[in-house]
This record gives sequence, C-alpha cells and structure tokens, in this order.
Amino acid sequence: MSIEYVIDGGGSVITAGTKGYLEIPFACSINAWTVVGDAAGTIVIPVKNCTYANFPTTYSLSGTEAPSLNAAQKGQDTNLTTWSWQINAGDILEFSVNATPSTVTRVTVSLKAVRTA
Repeated sequence: MSIEYVIDGGGSVITAGTKGYLEIPFACSINAWTVVGDAAGTIVIPVKNCTYANFPTTYSLSGTEAPSLNAAQKGQDTNLTTWSWQINAGDILEFSVNATPSTVTRVTVSLKAVRTA
C-alpha cells in the first residue's frame, strides 16, 4: 500500500517550510519512497513523525534519505537504511521542504508501506 501526500505551490515554485500533516490510522513499516514532480527540478522533503499525544513535536523519520528530486522529475529509494521504519496506528507524519526548490510547483510523495497490525 502507499501513503501519499501532495505538496502544491498553487502555480508558483514551492517554498521552504512545513507543508502539512497526515494521521496514519494503522501500524505499518515504510520500505521505500517515490517522488514525482510536475517538472524536472530539485526538492528535498524530510518526513517527520510523532504520536498523537506528542503532536506538534515531531522527530525525523527519514534520516539522511529524505524523499527528493535531484534535477529530475522523478526520484525513488527502495533501500532505506537510515529510516525509522515503524509507524504506529495514530501516528502523525509531517511533510516539509528543506530549502526553496528549483522549478517544481507540485510534487507527490508516495511512501510504500506494509501493514504490521
């Protein structure tokens, strides 16, 4: 299954900062990510998480392998070694952008998940 999140700059290049949150209603492990953009460009999208009780304080989930595009329209990582893979039912994911990307005005982040409970 996939957990998907869309970041849309409304026709303008996406800016840096937190772009939103998503509550995950089931326990799962993240095995890979895919990013597709509306144009070739560069963007880094760190993913953080926390429990519902600890929100809004989030911690890095993606380690040094944040979903990203590097002068490309698509990107993928299927061998995550620095991720904190386990997500518990009810955890909240935060999607943010590290620095102002180039060219990209809309991007979809897809996290490949395997349900664990």
